[in-house]
Amino acid sequence: MVQEKVKYAICLPDSLTSPLINEIRNNESIFYAQATHESDCVGVSTGLNITNNLSVVIMENSGIRNACETIARFHLSHALYNIYLISFRGNFGERNWWGQAHSTTMQPLLDLLRFRYVFIDDIKDFKKVFKDAVNDFQARQSSVAIILKPNVLKNINNDK
Repeated sequence: MVQEKVKYAICLPDSLTSPLINEIRNNESIFYAQATHESDCVGVSTGLNITNNLSVVIMENSGIRNACETIARFHLSHALYNIYLISFRGNFGERNWWGQAHSTTMQPLLDLLRFRYVFIDDIKDFKKVFKDAVNDFQARQSSVAIILKPNVLKNINNDK
């Protein structure tokens, strides 16, 4: 993310994103800000991006539901977009009853809110996909989301 000149990471952490967030917090080139609600992440990131301070939103996939009103207003009414790094919870085999709905609702909402998105299964793909996401974002036509599967997040610290 540093290579793509990201200056800020606005996050609502969850247990899956903790390896990514730890990497960001240990990197002095990216300012880490933790929010109390996903819509706050979206609002802060949008404000930074419209002032040409490249930022990313980091949250769990249930955050799309939680921030739906804010995202809809920014995307559909004002054409204001963000880059999202989203942990993917609720995949087939999810043991937590509360996690399964995260997966069921995520893609329909991303489509409805006109996101461009991609799933990453391997940490080795992150740098290229992130560069592509920044390029897409800079076209200012939609928000972009990189959906990080659990095995990707677990291997973040192993990719050195």
